[in-house]
Amino acid sequence: MSPRARMLAGFLLANLSIVLVAATVLLNRPAAPPRIQGVLLPQARMLPEFQLLDHHNQVFTNKDLAGRWHLVSYGFTTCPDVCPTTLSQLAAVSRELRAQGHTELAVLFYTVDHRRDTVAQMASYVPFFDPEFTGLTHEDNNDQHRPFERGLGIVAQLLPVEGSDLKPADNEYQVVHGVKLFLLNPQGELQAILEPDDNFSAEHTFDPATIVRDYLAIRSYLD
Repeated sequence: MSPRARMLAGFLLANLSIVLVAATVLLNRPAAPPRIQGVLLPQARMLPEFQLLDHHNQVFTNKDLAGRWHLVSYGFTTCPDVCPTTLSQLAAVSRELRAQGHTELAVLFYTVDHRRDTVAQMASYVPFFDPEFTGLTHEDNNDQHRPFERGLGIVAQLLPVEGSDLKPADNEYQVVHGVKLFLLNPQGELQAILEPDDNFSAEHTFDPATIVRDYLAIRSYLD
């Protein structure tokens, strides 16, 4: 082989090696995370140990989150608009997922007004939207619910009505809270935070189709 032929062969081999390395890098590059209406946590966050009561009056802890995906909504049962609207939209999400053969997502509704939202009240309210939903409350004599709230970043406040003081036995107060949904993975970790639609009004609502799309996109990405 002439020197020129050897040089040409070496040039071709070098370029082929570069192409193969580039192809290997591209094929092994992690897929880009899905764009969702909210935030997908790059590193899922474990919740601190907590203890609640479900609407069947059974203790509910971190162990009850294991093995299934969970979508957590929060609010209070006497809420006139946002909370029942959100639960209705989550019921539509559950129906659509079940129709597609996805039965692994459970919905939890956590009350930020446990004084009024007793176990009995939650039992008469939450299953109205979907019999598979679980309502969560807690008793007034311990703080074991606080790690659950802090771990998710639940924002809520009880405010006295004008001209009154907020006392433990007083039911004259108003409840204000944020509007987000928290997606927990089967390890009981916070995986994503879903935001409501930006409809430039005081009503914060969620589009069921968007929730279904984002949930399935997260599942596909992580799987």
